[in-house]
This record gives sequence, C-alpha cells and structure tokens, in this order.
Amino acid sequence: MRKLLLFIVLIALLGGVAAWQMLETSGYVLIAVGNYTIEMSLWALLFLLLVVWFLLRAGSYFFRLLVEPGRNLIRQGISARQRRFRARTAKGLLQFIEGRWDLARRNLKRAARYSDMPLINYLAAANAAHELGDRLDVNRLLLKAEEAGPGGELAVGLVQARMHLHSEQYEEALAILQRLYAREPDHALVLRLLQQAYLGLSDWSSLEKLLPDLKRYRVFDDRTLGRIEVDIYAALLAGISPQAELAGSASLVKLWQEMPRHVRSNPFILDTYINGLFQLGDHVRVEELLRKTLKSRWDEKLVRLFGMVDSGDAHRQLLIAERWLRERPNDAVLMLTLGRLCLRNQLWGKARDYLESSLSLKANSETYAELAGLMSRLGEHEKSARYYQQGLSFITGVD
Repeated sequence: MRKLLLFIVLIALLGGVAAWQMLETSGYVLIAVGNYTIEMSLWALLFLLLVVWFLLRAGSYFFRLLVEPGRNLIRQGISARQRRFRARTAKGLLQFIEGRWDLARRNLKRAARYSDMPLINYLAAANAAHELGDRLDVNRLLLKAEEAGPGGELAVGLVQARMHLHSEQYEEALAILQRLYAREPDHALVLRLLQQAYLGLSDWSSLEKLLPDLKRYRVFDDRTLGRIEVDIYAALLAGISPQAELAGSASLVKLWQEMPRHVRSNPFILDTYINGLFQLGDHVRVEELLRKTLKSRWDEKLVRLFGMVDSGDAHRQLLIAERWLRERPNDAVLMLTLGRLCLRNQLWGKARDYLESSLSLKANSETYAELAGLMSRLGEHEKSARYYQQGLSFITGVD
C-alpha cells in the first residue's frame, strides 16, 4: 500500500512539473517538406512521438502473439526430427559394434543428412560397407564424409588406410599414410599404421628410419618396440648377405657397427650376424665371435658352427674345443664338433672316437654322415655303408 501511494505521489509530482514546464516554456517546431509545412509546439511533438512509440510497441506485441505459436510449432517439429535421427544414429552405431553391418549402414546413411555430426555417420557407414565388401559404396560414403565439413581429412584418411591394410593393399595404404605423416608427424595412430604398411611391404630400410619417431612418440610399449627393433635389424642382416657376396662381408660389418649397442647384445641378432658372416666366408671373424660368445652363452647351434668354421688354424680350434669338453664331458654336439676338428687335423682315430661318443650320447644324421665318410676314408666300406644306411633311416624314420 505504501509503495502504491509513493508511486501515485511520484506520478503527480512528475505530472505537475511537466505541466508547469509546458506553461512556462514556449517554443514550436516547424517541419518543411517541399511546399508543405507543419508547425506545432515542442510538447505536441514529444506527445506525438510518445504515441507512435506506444503504437509500435503494441503492434510488435500483437505480431508476436500471432506468429510465436507457429514458430514454436516449427521449432518443436525440428527438435522432434533431430531427436528421431539422433536415435537412429545411436542405433546404427550400436548395430555397427554388434557386427550387423547391413542394418548399421542403412540406419547411419539415413540419419547422416540430419545428424549433428554427419562425418561420424558417413565414416561408420563406410566401415560397415567395407565389412560387406561393397567397395563402390565405401568410396561413395568416404566422398560424402570429405564433403561433410572441414577438419575431417585426417579421420577419413585413417579410415581409408585401415581398410587398405585390412585388405593387404599395402601400397595404397602407404600412399595415404605418407601424406598424413607429412601433415601429422607426431600422430601416434598414423605412425602405428605406417609401421604396419612398411611391414607388409617388407620395407625394412624405411622401418629403420621410422624407429626414432616410434620411440619418441611412445607409439608402442617398450616390449613391443624392442621386438619390432629386433625384427628390423634381423631382416636387414639377413637381407644384406646375398647382396654382399661380391664385396665380401664389408657391408654386413658396416651395418653391424651402425646398430645400437643394445640391439647388438640381443642373442638372436648376434646369431643372425654370425651366420651371415659364415655364409659370406668370413670364417676368421666368425671364429673370433664364436669364441667370445660361447664364453658367456652356451648354444648348441653355435658349438656346431664352430666345428664347421675354417679359421686357418684348425689345431688351435681343436685345443679350444677340448678345453670346453672338460666342463661338458657329455655334450653330444660338442663331441661332433671335436670329431670334425680332428678330421680337419687328420687325426683319424681321435675323430672316430669323438664321433662314436657323440652318436652314443645322441643319434644325429650329421654324425652318421661324418662317420660314414671317415670309414670310407679308412677303407672300411661295409661300416661306411652301414652308417650311411643308419643316417638315412634316421632322417626318414624308416628302419
């Protein structure tokens, strides 16, 4: 009540002041437009402007009363349609996860036009089409994904590359991934897929160049990365051997020296390197590596290879192997190696003893062959033929 009275008093005061000003303040406004003139008092003009403002406000209010219901109806219709297509998108994505490719593709394609994120719809639909083997539809959907809006080039490229890798189309995948790698050199998924493409093409040199990025950006865990690194250098070592025959082992040794120290200490890499040198005829280097390696790691394959290496000093090799025999008196492979070294030193009786001892410990086709050759050399042809027959039976498993 007090507020109302205060408001009435305030209005009365303002009205009084306005009336007093209208009586005291004289003045008029003259408006000339061509041959026409309009003359009125200043207060009449202000009143007229007030009336016009009031009419405009009233007209705007009544216009909203007429138009707003229709506008709200349109908004509700659009919102309902968006909800309907969002639900269809969600359904399509769920069907995609469940592996119901045809239904997923159909729902995702239908909802893409009204989706908030059409790129997602088209990419998921393209993956579903890929699973169905529909290459034509895949290309069409990927094109729509590219046209859906800016910023989707990376996503589209990754989807395309994955599809090519899945189909073992490594060259096509590599072309896409190299383009993405030039733009996103630190993207972990791009690097991971690039590694798969190089691996599929057996491009070990490119994989070696990619290794620093795989490590820097932590694309794989340490264990997986270590396995990849070993595979790369083992393949490079194995691949260089046939090409290096004319140039000797220089290329192989150069590659070995360029390898990281922790890779060279890997037993598989070291064994691959030793076998590569042996195939190239660098027996002196092989014999030295075998001696050093067998001191710290006893390996039957390397012991066997020691008996086949011709370092130029067979007597020295025999003395080394006999020292090993003191620690491993019942090693069949070492006995075979000693027998071969005795043969190279022309110690026929000693060679026979070692070879027969090896055979008594463990039957082996190589031991049978060495004994057969020795018996033939000694003129014991019946025993030679018997050893050959036993060796053949051991290989074929037929008595």
